[in-house]
Amino acid sequence: MLTVGVFKFKDSLAAIFEGWGIIGTILLVIMAATIPYGLCRGFGVAAGKSFYLTYILIYIISWVQFPDLYHALAEHNLGLVNLGLLMLFFVAIFKVVKLSKLPSLTSTNLGDSGPINSEIGREIGLENNERKAIKRQAEKMTKVEIRSVEDISEQLAEIQRIIETHKNNLPREERERISSILGKISKEENVFTRNVAKLKKLFQRIDKADIEHLQELKERLARVDGKEREIVRAELAGEEEKIKMEKDVFAFEKELGNYLTSFNECLTSAVDHLRSSPYPYDAKPYLERARVTLKDIMEMLKETKSLEEKLIRLTKVEKKFLKKERETA
Repeated sequence: MLTVGVFKFKDSLAAIFEGWGIIGTILLVIMAATIPYGLCRGFGVAAGKSFYLTYILIYIISWVQFPDLYHALAEHNLGLVNLGLLMLFFVAIFKVVKLSKLPSLTSTNLGDSGPINSEIGREIGLENNERKAIKRQAEKMTKVEIRSVEDISEQLAEIQRIIETHKNNLPREERERISSILGKISKEENVFTRNVAKLKKLFQRIDKADIEHLQELKERLARVDGKEREIVRAELAGEEEKIKMEKDVFAFEKELGNYLTSFNECLTSAVDHLRSSPYPYDAKPYLERARVTLKDIMEMLKETKSLEEKLIRLTKVEKKFLKKERETA
């Protein structure tokens, strides 16, 4: 539907690229093709099948919307190009039909695959789920938290600058305004704390699954030999590294909770001095400590993000080893 929409508004899009000549045309086609290809891949369709489905769709719509293009190719003695595009169209149809039949063909041979292949297939599915959970949930939450810390840090820097400028002559209205801002920051910190708790629960589930997988790999290592044994040993090493990283994430999250508590205490003390003390400048040390704490929190979040990225890479490597093991089983 999105691709049809691109062609429906082709005149507006073409106006953008009209000054680019053939390059603009190519970019327009790529943009239109990227939409269905990305949707297919997003729904789990294999890359090859996604490409052929996209080509079939683009070829049909281009004949409906741009027949002059093909006529122009024929008039410029480029009929072979037309023929090649048509042949590729039929090849794409053949490939899509062939690829669609593959699952049923493999399913008839499940009896020959044995329990090892069935177990490996299940583990590949677990690796896919783990990678998606880290990428779509953990990484997303960590990135949001990093942006939140950056925003809060900027606000605190501005508040500290105002207090340093006015010192103990800070007007009452300004005191109330700053106190209100700090109160909102404290509420954001509570949301932040809830996100940390969600991350902890997510990694607890992942860690539990990985520990079970590690035990299964140890049992399988005792049953296999030769090249398959080398592959399982490599899988074991990767799984142990993943579990170690997950423990590091737990340690960061525990430490993060302590820093958040300290940060909140600094904000509370700063607000108390601004609202009730005759010397609002005394709030400055608490703001400075809060900013230092934020820097530490930022470093931990960056480390967590780095570990999440490494875990995603390790799940991909683990998946490759599992596929190699299935081929040798």
